[in-house]
Amino acid sequence: LRRIDKVSKKAVKEAIRAVFKKHEEILFAYLHGSFVKKDAFCDIDVAIYLERMPASVLEYELQMETDLMKALRKYIVDVRVLNGAPLSFKYNVIKDGIVLLSKDDDKRADFEEKTIVLYLDFLPYRKLYLRETLGVEV
Repeated sequence: LRRIDKVSKKAVKEAIRAVFKKHEEILFAYLHGSFVKKDAFCDIDVAIYLERMPASVLEYELQMETDLMKALRKYIVDVRVLNGAPLSFKYNVIKDGIVLLSKDDDKRADFEEKTIVLYLDFLPYRKLYLRETLGVEV
């Protein structure tokens, strides 16, 4: 685990924002995971929403990770595209993450509202499925 102070954390956020501002296709982005919640973390988790899906999401994510790690130099970054991501992932990013960048607040608000409504509508079925198939209470 790595430790980071508030000043360094702020500098990391600004460096990520600077990279994202150069990419017109990124409409909004969130930081989530241990980097947001704690002073110690393994990597920096970033979720981005794109104006349109790339031909290869995996290649896009890997290229963005490379670009961010070059900009940050000493930190590992994990990038995930929110478009098409599992509903539970999107919900947890919204619930536990922080907005890092928003170029279109209306689209971000629509995305958040739709995700939360769908997740809460689906939640009882998810709980039932997990309880019946895995014996897990959520």
